[in-house]
Amino acid sequence: MAEKPIDQVEPDGVGSVPEHAQEPTVVAALTVLRAAHVTLATVPGRKMLYRNWHGAQGPQGAFVWPGTGRTLEVVWFMDGAQDERGMRTRDTRTVRRARNDALDAVASAFQAAGWRVWRVESRRTATRRALHIDVTPPADGEPQSVISEQQAEALATEFGIKPGDLDEAVYDAANESGAREYNNGAHPEASDEDAHERVHDAADARASSVNNQGVTAQLRFLADFCDTADSLRSLLRDHSPAAAEAPSTAS
Repeated sequence: MAEKPIDQVEPDGVGSVPEHAQEPTVVAALTVLRAAHVTLATVPGRKMLYRNWHGAQGPQGAFVWPGTGRTLEVVWFMDGAQDERGMRTRDTRTVRRARNDALDAVASAFQAAGWRVWRVESRRTATRRALHIDVTPPADGEPQSVISEQQAEALATEFGIKPGDLDEAVYDAANESGAREYNNGAHPEASDEDAHERVHDAADARASSVNNQGVTAQLRFLADFCDTADSLRSLLRDHSPAAAEAPSTAS
C-alpha cells in the first residue's frame, strides 16, 4: 500500500465525516439542514491542538452520524464539544440551554421536511439536557406513517387514552427497535455485552423522552413504530382504560 505524503491532509468534514458524506441518507439530511439555514459543524482534516479544537476554532453546529439502517444521529457541537463531559460545572447551565435550543431547531427542520424525529435526552440531570436527535427519512414512494398532532389527539379521545396509559407500550416499542439494532450489528467496535447495553440504554432514554412529552408525542411515536393504521389501533385497544377494566373473554 502506498504511503500518504506527510503534508497531505484529510478533507474537512462539513456536517459529516468525509467517508459518509456521499451516503444517500446523509446527503438528504444535510440538504434538509442547509435548506433550514442550520449551521453545519466543520471537523478539520488537519491536526489541531487540544486548546484550539476545544474553543472558537473548533467545530460549531450540527453534525450527522450514520446509525442503524436509515436512522441518523444528529449532534450539536459547541466549541468543539458535542456534550458536556469535561466542562466546568458553572458553564454547563448556559451551554445546556443553548444546545437544547439548537437541537430543538434541528428537530423542527426535519419534522417540517417530513422526517421522523426522536429527541434523546438525559435522565440523569435535574434540568432538561438534550443529547442528540435521531432522524429517519420517509421511505421513497411510501406514504408517511407518522400522524399529525390533530390525528393523535383524535385517537386519544376515541380510545380514552390518558397520561400514563401508554408509558409501557412506548418502552416496549423503543426496546424492540433497540433489539433489532443490536441484532443487525450495532456498535461493531464494542464488545457484545457493551453493544447490547448501549442500544437498550439509548432505547430507554428515547422512550423516557417521548413519555415526558405527553400522550400526543406517545401516539405519534407508536404510529411510527407500527406498520399499519390497523396495528396502531389494535395496540391502542390493548392499552386503553376500557381494555384494562374489561373482564377477560379468553376461553
